[in-house]
Amino acid sequence: MILLSYAGVSQNLIKGIVTEPDSVTPMPFVYVINCETGLGQMSDGNGKFSIAAGDKDSIIFSFVGYTRLKLPASKLYKGLYKECTVVMEETAFKLNQVVVSDFKLKPYEKDYMKRVIKGSKISLINAAQSPISALYMQFSQKGKEQRKLAAIFEEIFIQEEVAKKFNAETLRKLTGDDKIDFERFRKYCYYLSNEYILKHNGYELYDRVMDCYYRWKEEKR
Repeated sequence: MILLSYAGVSQNLIKGIVTEPDSVTPMPFVYVINCETGLGQMSDGNGKFSIAAGDKDSIIFSFVGYTRLKLPASKLYKGLYKECTVVMEETAFKLNQVVVSDFKLKPYEKDYMKRVIKGSKISLINAAQSPISALYMQFSQKGKEQRKLAAIFEEIFIQEEVAKKFNAETLRKLTGDDKIDFERFRKYCYYLSNEYILKHNGYELYDRVMDCYYRWKEEKR
C-alpha cells in the first residue's frame, strides 16, 4: 500500500504470508517494515504482503499482542514466484492490556503508524480536492483494512500517553503494594478510564487511584 522501491540499491520483491502461531491461520493487519528504509505496509485481509528489500536489509513484523520479529531479507526472499511464510509468536499482552513501556516503538515505526492514521482520515468531505482518493478510501477493501489498522494504532498511542501518567510502577509506588496486579486493578477501577487519566493530573488523579485502592483492600481483592 505504501511502499515500493528506493534507488541505488539492488533489491528483491519479497512476497509472503503472515500467519498465527498455528502456522495455518492467515493474520491480517500485521505491519511489515524495512528497517533500512523505514518504509513498509500491512498484511492484507488474507495475511499476504510484499516488500522491496536488499540482501542485507532486515524486515520487522509487528502487531500488538505478538512478539516483534526481525528477520533477514535474504532468508525471506524465495525467488520471483514463491512466497515465504512468517509465523507470529503470541505474547502475554493483548490490545486491551498493552503495557506500552514494554512495547518500545522506534521513531520510524511511529512515523509509519501516523501516516496510516492520517491516510485513513480521507473521506468524502474532501472529494472535491481528491475525489478518486476519497472514494477509494471510503469503499475499497484496502481502505477498510487501513481504517482498521489506523484504529489499532490510535489505541496504541492512547495507551502510550496513559502509561506515561499511570502504570504498574506508579501504582506500586503510590500504594506501597509490590504485589498488586496492575491489570486486575485497572479492570476493578472501571471509572479510572483512559479518558479520565488523560484529562486529570496530580492530586485529582492519584486521589482517585488511592480511593479505589482502599476499596480494593476492603473487599480483599
